[in-house]
Amino acid sequence: MTTIASSDSKPAGGRGAGRALPKLGVGQKVGYATGAVLDGVASQAINIFLFFYATAVCGLPAALVGFALAAGLVVDAVVDPLIGSASDALRSRFGRRLPFMALGLPGTMLSLVMLFSLPAGWPTGRLVAWLTAASIGLRTSISLFVLPYNAAGAELSDDYDERSSIAAWRWGIGMLAAMATVLLGFGVFLSGPGGLSQRGAYLPFAATLAALVAVGAGASMWSLHRMAARQHVAVAGTDAAHLRLLRQLGELFRNASFRTLFLAALLLFTASAIHSTLGIHANTYFWRMSSEQIQVVTLSLFGGLLLGAPLAGPMLRRLEKRTMLVIGVIGLGSALAVPTTLRLIGVLPDRSGPPVALLAGAILLGGMLMATAAIAFASMMADAADEHEYLFGGRQEGLYFAGWAFASKAASGFGSLISGLALQVIGFPAGSSGAHAAPVGAAPLQLPPGTVTAIGVIYGPVAGVLALAAAVTCLFYRLDATRHGEILRALAERRGDASRS
Repeated sequence: MTTIASSDSKPAGGRGAGRALPKLGVGQKVGYATGAVLDGVASQAINIFLFFYATAVCGLPAALVGFALAAGLVVDAVVDPLIGSASDALRSRFGRRLPFMALGLPGTMLSLVMLFSLPAGWPTGRLVAWLTAASIGLRTSISLFVLPYNAAGAELSDDYDERSSIAAWRWGIGMLAAMATVLLGFGVFLSGPGGLSQRGAYLPFAATLAALVAVGAGASMWSLHRMAARQHVAVAGTDAAHLRLLRQLGELFRNASFRTLFLAALLLFTASAIHSTLGIHANTYFWRMSSEQIQVVTLSLFGGLLLGAPLAGPMLRRLEKRTMLVIGVIGLGSALAVPTTLRLIGVLPDRSGPPVALLAGAILLGGMLMATAAIAFASMMADAADEHEYLFGGRQEGLYFAGWAFASKAASGFGSLISGLALQVIGFPAGSSGAHAAPVGAAPLQLPPGTVTAIGVIYGPVAGVLALAAAVTCLFYRLDATRHGEILRALAERRGDASRS
């Protein structure tokens, strides 16, 4: 067995040798990356708008909304490994990824529309059931598309640097889709005084987003079909599907690289979920922003996430992926926590209105750093899948990205649950049958000072501490460029020996 060296420094050129694949052209990378529109649109729609829509607009109790959204994420998190394993094992004339993506696209579109069309006049129990079912449907449909999509991206190249480029294009287009979602929400369908409280505006908003999803996802599926030769072929297994999955999950968590990324993702996504879920609440009640000001700050985050994408390539050629991940997570955590903390301790007194420029600048910088971190994260997960083949003899890209998605969704569900319970505990008002739902054009609710302060504490410092814990966890990741190159050479030798035998 080849010995795998470890080093904390990046070599000047040694990147290892994977399959003899030609370099991808820009058109191929962009064609593949358009699939990120589905996740960028659907995830941001529910992360930014849904909690506010269900609680402040439709009047559902925050704790029940939190449970409904958490149920969707938890069920989906359990299903994710099944999707990932099945995607790795499927043998069809369309490959092992596209059939799942074709199932996920229409389900995403339908569920997205259902979430933002809660029927008026229904009792609370029936509305919560509708919300729960639509939440489960949307999260599962997103997974059916995104997990095979991400795994296919990891298969397009074995090159250490080109993987970061693929991830950067995917990230950039995903952020453009997220920005389009914000612009359509705050700037078109929910704009103006009381715009966020216009219940009837949410359905056409969701229908428009569903159309964007169809265009982006469809283009990506066509592009992947044309690059089918780059995909790995599923290896036929002899054990039953459930036994295979249990074995694969055991192997997954025996890989220290995966365990580290998994725990870091749990912490980071919990922080992000709390911040996103309470975003409109905090900006409306804690910072007292108008809809237009909320749009500026929200777009600053996505602007930073977009601007950070082209920086990732040059930075990752000079720094280790782990280093960029740690820097980015600390940057985002600081952006989430510092401004709110300064207001809570009186450094930013509430005298001259919300400090929109300061908030936008902090979020922009944090978003740029986080973009480089997220691109490094995705590339590191693909590298860990190579390590998995070296350690256990099989390729499991689908299961690796399913594990990452499991961490993301379980953490997001936990974050939504925390947010819902916290709002209930601190006394955020919501009617049991829509009695407190905001009428068209109504001004935001007037909350007691203690409730406003509590929203700020959860939204800022609590989320920031969780992000810092994620950064500390990343320090234990050990799969650097030197070790990855050694793994690829060992795999090339092993494949060569297998072909001669």
